[in-house]
Amino acid sequence: MRAAALALCAALAAAPAMATQDAFPALYSVQDVASDDVLNVRAEPDAGAEIIGALPWNARDIEVVELAPRADWGRVNVEGRSGWVSLRFMRRHPGQFMGAFPEIARCAGTEPFWGLDHAAGIYDFSAPGGPRLGFTESWRGSSLGRRDRHAVKLTGRTAEATAVISYAACSDGMSDRHYGLGIDLILEGGPDGPALYSGCCTLQP
Repeated sequence: MRAAALALCAALAAAPAMATQDAFPALYSVQDVASDDVLNVRAEPDAGAEIIGALPWNARDIEVVELAPRADWGRVNVEGRSGWVSLRFMRRHPGQFMGAFPEIARCAGTEPFWGLDHAAGIYDFSAPGGPRLGFTESWRGSSLGRRDRHAVKLTGRTAEATAVISYAACSDGMSDRHYGLGIDLILEGGPDGPALYSGCCTLQP
């Protein structure tokens, strides 16, 4: 009994830490950069690495896909490439913890090419040769057994869809960009009948 009680106490003590574990990808804003300067994006997480791009001094809603091993640099996408910025100059937006529903801005896939745009609870699906389909959320939820799986039910005038969003490394197969969210979208009522679309998602508008 004593061992069981100690185990329960340990689990309860760990619960707050688990509940507030940071999730990645996550949105950040640039901070502490002079208005006449930029934040360099480098090829490696090192101040001496090649500069491959830059973020404006007041850039907001920048998606950090993952952390470097020492957690002092974050991977971002810029101009179709993936690079690293110093987190000393980045401020994380609140409310992005593991288990929270990821507020995706856009998802896309290839072969066939398709896209799903989202803003303020409105979703627009498009694919070559088919009509644009508009949806609103009718349900959203998280896996009962995992904090890295989430789903949303979409309802439209002529079609319905269910999207399962997962925290996982993802590639679009067309660029050097890195993604931290994958999606499987089941579309019913589209031009090709019931169909499964798979791709990657970003939080960045």
